[in-house]
Amino acid sequence: MPTPDPNANNDPAAAMVWEEARRLIVRQEAVLDTLRTQAVAILSVASIVAGLFGSRLLPAHPSGLKLTAILVALALFGATALKVIVILTPRDWTFEHGLAGQLEMLKDGRLLKASGLGYTWAKEAEKARGENKVQLDRLMRYFRWACLLTAAQVVVWGLALL
Repeated sequence: MPTPDPNANNDPAAAMVWEEARRLIVRQEAVLDTLRTQAVAILSVASIVAGLFGSRLLPAHPSGLKLTAILVALALFGATALKVIVILTPRDWTFEHGLAGQLEMLKDGRLLKASGLGYTWAKEAEKARGENKVQLDRLMRYFRWACLLTAAQVVVWGLALL
């Protein structure tokens, strides 16, 4: 079997590497979109819980324990909201790469080789994916905290009902 010529214009291996790099960065973008949707959903749940329980727990003179539980539950709701705001705050992401170099080559009439193009794009996509991963992992931790805070809020509201 002949070995691929790295100088060939159509290198199937370069195309495969680029396609995989592209798939990984597209998947990462989808994970971010899903995370944002889930963050809004958890904030909605926390809001419903706070509204549902909070409206039932406003006696004229609550006991010290009940008042403490209400304040803790509200603080948990506030912490959940802050975590979700952090998740939804716009930031710089890299889900694409520039074409300036390749466009300039085409303009000058130079030949673009698939192997070189595939390597360059795959390298840029992998670098972007690594940079995005740091931010995405941090936002995932915020989301886990938002879920735990919402669960704790339900428990504390339940205790306030007792």
